[in-house]
Amino acid sequence: MMDPQALIDSIRKNTRLTDAGEALIISKLIPRQFRKKEFINSEDEINRYTNFIVNGSARTYYIDHNGQEHTIQLAVAGWWIGDYASFILQQPGKLITEALEPASTISISYDDLQWLYEKVPELERFFRLLTQNAYASFQQRVLHGMSLDAENRYLAFRESYPAMDQLISQKHIASYLGMSPEFLSKIKKRLLLKEKQLRRMSR
Repeated sequence: MMDPQALIDSIRKNTRLTDAGEALIISKLIPRQFRKKEFINSEDEINRYTNFIVNGSARTYYIDHNGQEHTIQLAVAGWWIGDYASFILQQPGKLITEALEPASTISISYDDLQWLYEKVPELERFFRLLTQNAYASFQQRVLHGMSLDAENRYLAFRESYPAMDQLISQKHIASYLGMSPEFLSKIKKRLLLKEKQLRRMSR
């Protein structure tokens, strides 16, 4: 059994979890391992699990009618990932979730989560807060897409998710931000040059 402490700590940060509740949650956790580029969930399948990343990183994306990939979510250790619409509705989904490197997750099945909601009300509160925060972040991302140019979209991403900027490839960050990897590379070079100039001026 994978050490569930990181997940339990995340829950305890957001709600008061009793020892009995913790034991019930742990009893329903499923450790899973994924190879690099292995699918955590696939298009047109029902997403049966919600997944907490313990190690590694992953992305959720969809493929349009032209075969172009569009990254919807990026996640590193301590984040949840999956096709949420498919999981909540228990219907075939449109999204693919892929491990970007060898990854370990602690997963909870849909049926077990519904059971835990009844037995551990604190967990339902935790997921409600998680969903609210995710929705607020999604709205912020949409607003950034409408109001910020490409450089400022990247700056906002880097400020909000510094770990992702370091751990996830430029290709996938560019897809998440709605630009080509080449254009993101130009932005990063331009910002690096600005930072060097500022450092020289401050000496």
